[in-house]
Amino acid sequence: MNPILHKHSYGSEFAIEQLPDGCEETSMGWLFGATRQWRGPDGLHVREYGGRLLAHYDRVDPRRNLVGHWIADAPFELALGSSGVVGMLASVTVSAASTLAWIVAALVTTVSASIFARTRF
Repeated sequence: MNPILHKHSYGSEFAIEQLPDGCEETSMGWLFGATRQWRGPDGLHVREYGGRLLAHYDRVDPRRNLVGHWIADAPFELALGSSGVVGMLASVTVSAASTLAWIVAALVTTVSASIFARTRF
């Protein structure tokens, strides 16, 4: 049985023998030690590690909805990025205590949005 034909749970990695039809090489996404990566149909994300292909399904395809992908599939990156941006903006406009409050608010908001999105998808 071809593992691609059996939909795995979101985020769980599985090995595949060959790249399925419809996959496109992409630079979008973290490599995590992989040499190449592809995006495929139905949220499929494949990475190559020394000739071995590991795949997982994303809830939201970042090629179609990047913000939705960050919320549903990459909340850590969203929280880190938004907190960094908020922290930089706050550091030049408000006091240090207010900057910390804004960073915490950004973290709480993005984590809450991710939890909500994961219950919806």
